[in-house]
Amino acid sequence: MAVQRLSPLSYGYGLGGIIARGIDAGAAAPYQNPMSEDERFMSLALLEAMEAVGRSSPNPSVGAVIVKDGVVIAKASTQAFGLLHAETMALSLAPADQLKGATCYVTLEPCGGRAKQGPCAEALIAAGIARVVVAATDPNEKAAGLGLQKLKDAGVQITLDCLSAEARAWHFPFLAYQTKKSPIIIGKWAQTLDGHLADDQDNSQWISGPRSRAYTHWLRQKYDAIMVGVHTVLHDHPRLTARDSPLPHARHPCKIVLDPSGRLETANQDALEALLDEANPKSGPIVYWCTESKVSRYPANLLPYKDQIVHKPTIDFLNWSAFFQSLSDDYQQRMGRYLQSIMVEGGSQLLTLLMRSNQLDAAHIFVRAGFLGGSRNRIAHLHQGQNPSLNMMQRHDYRLIASQQIDDDVVLECVQKRLDLWPEVKA
Repeated sequence: MAVQRLSPLSYGYGLGGIIARGIDAGAAAPYQNPMSEDERFMSLALLEAMEAVGRSSPNPSVGAVIVKDGVVIAKASTQAFGLLHAETMALSLAPADQLKGATCYVTLEPCGGRAKQGPCAEALIAAGIARVVVAATDPNEKAAGLGLQKLKDAGVQITLDCLSAEARAWHFPFLAYQTKKSPIIIGKWAQTLDGHLADDQDNSQWISGPRSRAYTHWLRQKYDAIMVGVHTVLHDHPRLTARDSPLPHARHPCKIVLDPSGRLETANQDALEALLDEANPKSGPIVYWCTESKVSRYPANLLPYKDQIVHKPTIDFLNWSAFFQSLSDDYQQRMGRYLQSIMVEGGSQLLTLLMRSNQLDAAHIFVRAGFLGGSRNRIAHLHQGQNPSLNMMQRHDYRLIASQQIDDDVVLECVQKRLDLWPEVKA
């Protein structure tokens, strides 16, 4: 009798890819029993895709592995935006005399339309690749199926949906953006078993363990930006960088600070030094969300320089959908690319506001095996009367995609049902 899967993904895989790899650079792909040869090579392609984390955005971080007679002859991942895609990079690394008749495993279908370096499908055909195994298809209406059709027309054998659920999880920001057409908002927090994100004195360091925090730093590379509220900046002094995760450290995310009342004016030197992180030349740009009248009172070293941006809003603070789109548009105008994904690492107040507005498209929740007690710093807990509870008919349901134990923590990863990319696996 087959065991029913409780989540779409095999254990060990999540929205951050192969979870162990996000913690330890030497981790191998999880072994699933039974595992076919195609699945084994595709898991290597997923590991290779993770090598492009943070480097390829807004292009997806794709992995490709080329195999001849059961032996890997080349593997590669997507290069920086505008450079080679994973397939063409792998082709360039493979011995030319071994390509004819080989198989290419790729985590996302090869492009077939216009590309800065030429369509990958045509490059695979020209190299003599006999078979292409694809994990996930591209939902982009301008790209979907074009590459696959070219391959079929050229007589290349196509195999679809190999580790498809796992690949769709890794490519979630890119795939979900095609549906939503605006930045994907992901919540991340650590909590105790009784639901506390901090104690009643606002101390939150640390609820989760060091290996969970390493995975969090890995996720910071995966997403384009990290958002926090000003309360977090003032109390926790976060640097918001990807420093404790395994290599590669291709980039640090854009930092977004929500400060509608101009409270950064009161930040102490420790908070300012952590936020600016001037000793790190790769530290990401900073976006302050603050009104023009308030930002004029910021300390001089918080005003724009280098890559910093002050976003002076003209929209309602609680009109979140318009805010996120305006923020992305402003970022694209100044930095040359849009924000595809934003991970919110705020405290209970910011997360509550986003939850009540149904703005979180996905979440990484680290649950510590411990109790804290107290009356503050829980999700959906604001001042009395500010946050009336939803009734059962109003609740916001999510799809549990993955769960994994990390020492004394369990990470739960879930996605809004409206963006469920795994309909073939029943919840």
